[in-house]
Amino acid sequence: MMNKKDIGFYLVIVGLLVFLSSCQMGGSGYMSEEQREELETAYDSLQSNYKKLLTNYEGAMDTLPSDLQSLYNQMQKMHDDMDVSHRQMMTGNMGRHMQGDKMMAEGMGMHMQSHMTGEWYSQMMGMHDQMARMHQRMGQQNMARMNRRLSEEYGNMRRMIPGLDEPSETPFNEEGDPALLNGENLYSQNCSSCHGANAEGVSGAFPPLVDSEWVTGNKSVPIRILLHGLQGEIEVQEQQYQGSMPSFKARLSAAEIAAILNYLRGESEGSQTRISQEDVIQVAKRYNQRTRPWNTGELKINDGDNQ
Repeated sequence: MMNKKDIGFYLVIVGLLVFLSSCQMGGSGYMSEEQREELETAYDSLQSNYKKLLTNYEGAMDTLPSDLQSLYNQMQKMHDDMDVSHRQMMTGNMGRHMQGDKMMAEGMGMHMQSHMTGEWYSQMMGMHDQMARMHQRMGQQNMARMNRRLSEEYGNMRRMIPGLDEPSETPFNEEGDPALLNGENLYSQNCSSCHGANAEGVSGAFPPLVDSEWVTGNKSVPIRILLHGLQGEIEVQEQQYQGSMPSFKARLSAAEIAAILNYLRGESEGSQTRISQEDVIQVAKRYNQRTRPWNTGELKINDGDNQ
């Protein structure tokens, strides 16, 4: 039986552990009430401007080229998917009254959910940036301005999410087998919104992935792009593209990343070696502290991976 002194010491230790857990939660995607309110206010403003944009598109749809009409339809689908992720993140941040291991597990889950939502914000930024450029080239200044504003609002909201500057773990399934997954379906669900149903890209906006040297070359390159994203200028099939691609690290498992890349490499000319889940795991471990997108100069540096 513990005496009063031992009980007092025990309570101090328990209190310290709870305090440390709470601190860890603060860095794992949990928001203060003030942060939640600030993000909700920003999101309400974005939704209002998004509805105004839709109204403008509905009035101008007959005048838009087919590729821009297609991007507009894809943008709406992406917005709906982003909205689901946003609401899941905000709902998770409302309930923080758990203790012990359950609290720690929930904290790790919220860290991943925050990264997923941050990835969606980044993807929406890239879509609106590209649509703004297309409208700019067409001389449609108002539509370009509205898309740029939405991109800026997504960027502002992304900066409000705590913990995005902390590395996140790639969701690995040690028993996963890319060969058992349908890479074409996974591509359609995650990539076709920007790069097209047949991975042939959108001219002047999003580059093709089939027969792209960034996909068919050194295995590490496309793995790193899907894990961390890509930003800046890139040349694909002698055409220049400018923009940003988000990370998919929080949304796709290692096996899913491998399955998508194997599908794209299989659709391309030539014979490329297949990418295994272990390939993805090894690259993710090598760059496990990276939290920013790659640029093409960095990707051209051989990191020692085999072809």
